[in-house]
Amino acid sequence: MSEVRNLSRLWRGKAKCAPRLPAAAAARRWLPSLLCLVALGGATLASAVPARPALAGTQPLARSMSFPDRPMRLIVPFPAGGVADAVARMLAERLSARLGVPVEVDNRPGSAGTIAGDVVAKASSDGHTLLFHQANMLIQPGLEPVPYDVVRDFTPVARVATTPLFLVIDARLPMRTPDQWMTAVRSSPGSYSYGYGQPGSPSHLYAEYAVRGLRGGVPLVTGKGEAAVVQEMLAGRISACFCSFAAVQGQVKSGGLRLIGVTGVARSPLAPLVPTLQESGQDGYAAAAWFGVMAPAKTPRAIVARLAGELDGVMAEREVRSRLQAAGLTPLRDSPEAFATAIRSESIQWQVILRDVPIAQEP
Repeated sequence: MSEVRNLSRLWRGKAKCAPRLPAAAAARRWLPSLLCLVALGGATLASAVPARPALAGTQPLARSMSFPDRPMRLIVPFPAGGVADAVARMLAERLSARLGVPVEVDNRPGSAGTIAGDVVAKASSDGHTLLFHQANMLIQPGLEPVPYDVVRDFTPVARVATTPLFLVIDARLPMRTPDQWMTAVRSSPGSYSYGYGQPGSPSHLYAEYAVRGLRGGVPLVTGKGEAAVVQEMLAGRISACFCSFAAVQGQVKSGGLRLIGVTGVARSPLAPLVPTLQESGQDGYAAAAWFGVMAPAKTPRAIVARLAGELDGVMAEREVRSRLQAAGLTPLRDSPEAFATAIRSESIQWQVILRDVPIAQEP
């Protein structure tokens, strides 16, 4: 304890010279304390900075240096099974290997993802509780009250994959381009229909947006998931949908369905010959569907940077990218800054669509 008291006085610049010790003994006696001083802000022994402010300012640094120090949770708003859950479990497995602690997937389905979001929004901001969510979380606040604010209550870490939505039509129809399709729909709205698998999803909003202002309206059909919508299309009961590549790739290959456009600002590597709707003169379809990882608000920057770096390493793995592409997803190597920018811009885009096509919550 005498060393601690003397070191504290030395930190303040008030200590007297200590008795001379043999070099080896002095090193053994003072080196641990000197290393602590360096970790607490890189100060030298000659520094005259007051002790209390210096120690207080190093608490986030000390916390980030020890991260992670216990098992972590990845909260997932989807039930076990399915593409989203599989991606979350793959990420958890890879992160566990890289971080050296178990990363447990905690499925919290229900209430369109708000249950899972609320758990993470209220969690400690020490980086040990993370949220794996999708772009729907930017839409839900425009449909119903949610117990958190996406921008205020979360810290973006990284998106890991995008899920481009393709404008898909029944291949028995003669249209080959978005313009031909929209011309036909406008001329005879009641003759065509759109399907979607989840109320409040990007697929639903884009279907609503596509038929806005059409006199007489175009029937919109809700299926129990994308697979059900696809089956209805193959049976001829639904004309078109905004669907993920994973849901339709088999039927497109066999000739039952046709891709005529894709959402987003760039063509998808999953089907590079299919033009974007923006290229075809159809504005308002730039917002993407994605999967990403978020932390609670006020998570220290050093921890966010560590997590983002490890996720970038995971997404650089060839096996990970191959598995995502096989599931119809586009792998993405992202940064916290790019993710934050996407959240801000896409939140505005979705709210504009919601303003133009008010959507009542389905019972």
